[in-house]
Amino acid sequence: MDPRTGTISVYAAMAITLAVLLPLWIAVRVRGLFGGNSDLNVTDDWTPGPDKHPKTPTLTPLTPYDLELITKHLESGETLKGFGRAFFVPPRAQDYGRGSKLPLLVAATSRRMLLFEVTGLTVHRTCFAPYDQIETIDPPKPGVFGTSGQMKVRLRSGREYQFGFHGPLLNAEAMRQEQNMAEYFRGIAARIDSGSSMIGAAA
Repeated sequence: MDPRTGTISVYAAMAITLAVLLPLWIAVRVRGLFGGNSDLNVTDDWTPGPDKHPKTPTLTPLTPYDLELITKHLESGETLKGFGRAFFVPPRAQDYGRGSKLPLLVAATSRRMLLFEVTGLTVHRTCFAPYDQIETIDPPKPGVFGTSGQMKVRLRSGREYQFGFHGPLLNAEAMRQEQNMAEYFRGIAARIDSGSSMIGAAA
């Protein structure tokens, strides 16, 4: 404060504002990382991934490698409808340590939702949920330029997962796969809402 005028300098005002807002920002971040629903985005009880992993290529789209990874887990007669790279919402603390912005690979098949917790092509854990084991789905909604929004899934076990998709605009095949997956999940959500007995049937 200027003792001659009794006014607060611009720098002092900025310092006061920062001192007030910084703790609030930190509190919001901590709540996003550690607070909220204790069952949201928990993967500790997923099935551990394989011990051997393919080397993740650099400066190369992972779409064909993702397709190969997913295809290995399809059952006899099961067909892949689409897939996409995703990120957990809110972000989890462990995602920062792994340095992966897209720690989730999501696939829609004719029978199940397949979730892979990944770093590149390294699969840490998997969760495969038949559609009749899904209680509710808030599916991705079409976004600008054909991108997908967030998705939320609640299993009958009580587990909940919320994630958003990458929307790879510069990768035509990845965009096509993501759009196909999102569209199929919207159809599954409509069947769940209507109580259809045809959930999980090939389409």
